[in-house]
Amino acid sequence: TRGSTMKIFIPIKQNSQRVPRKNFRLLNGEQLFKYVMLKYNDFEIFVDTDSDEVIHEVNNDQRLHHVTAYRRRRDQVGDKISVCGLLHNFLEKFKIQEPVIQTHVTSPFLTPQMLKDAYSYIGEYDSVVSCNKYNSRFWRKEEYGYCPLNHNPLRLEQTQDLPALYEENSAFYVFSPSVILNSGNRIGKNPYFYPLSVPYNIDIDTEEDWNQVKKIMEKSGKTYTK
Repeated sequence: TRGSTMKIFIPIKQNSQRVPRKNFRLLNGEQLFKYVMLKYNDFEIFVDTDSDEVIHEVNNDQRLHHVTAYRRRRDQVGDKISVCGLLHNFLEKFKIQEPVIQTHVTSPFLTPQMLKDAYSYIGEYDSVVSCNKYNSRFWRKEEYGYCPLNHNPLRLEQTQDLPALYEENSAFYVFSPSVILNSGNRIGKNPYFYPLSVPYNIDIDTEEDWNQVKKIMEKSGKTYTK
């Protein structure tokens, strides 16, 4: 039934600071935001947006029947607004009770199966965080010099034996509503860090990212259009 369908929350802005109109650029013949949402037709998608263009397209493209786009609150419009604030409003507006997946249309290589797999960890964990996992020697710069983070320079160990470091890559988060409503954060007290590799961890944040996406699409035999 529709009520049991996994729910995805996606924030979309009209304007992009570093990559002009990135959400509307064409990828494989579709605007980026449509290209991504069409992949997730097994999910129920909610889009929080300040864009008339997005709302119009969602309402008039029958392929996006699984998408609900609604206008962002006036006090939440701007480049420095936290996604957590948008999520809080979404959960209360639609009275969401079950776990939610939050992602971005700027992660074009994520797959529906990855999101479903991540979702399956909820229960054992209260939240899931997509990440980049590193087994490397890391250092932190301090006033007195450089400090090793995860290794002892006096004892050379194989990198695979070092404690792993996990970097949030913001490709997706999965969480129970209580995590956001109680703490204002997408990461709960008992999170699972879900490693992603290239190209699945790519987020289009710069023109270089966009060019990387185009090259990968070319190699896969798919098309793209600026």
